[in-house]
Amino acid sequence: MTTLRLLVVEDNQDNLDLLRLWLSEKYLVFGYGCANEALSSLETTKPDLLLLDIGMGPIDGVACLKAIRAIPAYGSTPAIALTGYARESEREAFQAAGFQVVLTKPIIDEQLFAAISAVLPPLGNQTSDQSSMTTTAR
Repeated sequence: MTTLRLLVVEDNQDNLDLLRLWLSEKYLVFGYGCANEALSSLETTKPDLLLLDIGMGPIDGVACLKAIRAIPAYGSTPAIALTGYARESEREAFQAAGFQVVLTKPIIDEQLFAAISAVLPPLGNQTSDQSSMTTTAR
């Protein structure tokens, strides 16, 4: 069975630690406190899924996703936005930017795992061509 690889970028250390704790039970997790670190790690992490905090600097989650998607190997890697921006227009903008799921903070573990299940195939049933479905977790 293959372990899926998740790239998590979250600038709040407590949130990053909690996400790592939850996710490491089922996935191989690569967690970073800023987009620059995550971008420089892509060759070694080779993620199957991106979980990106939106409100971080100097590169926010939308810009980070754009930079990752510009790399041909990651052009269709599914992405989940983690954000405190909760207005419908903001959620729609994040989906238009390429996120398949937008999770509004505070995030609970069941919500997170449901979102991951919505965009990734079950463990052991992966394909190299991930479908691009649009789902909004509420």
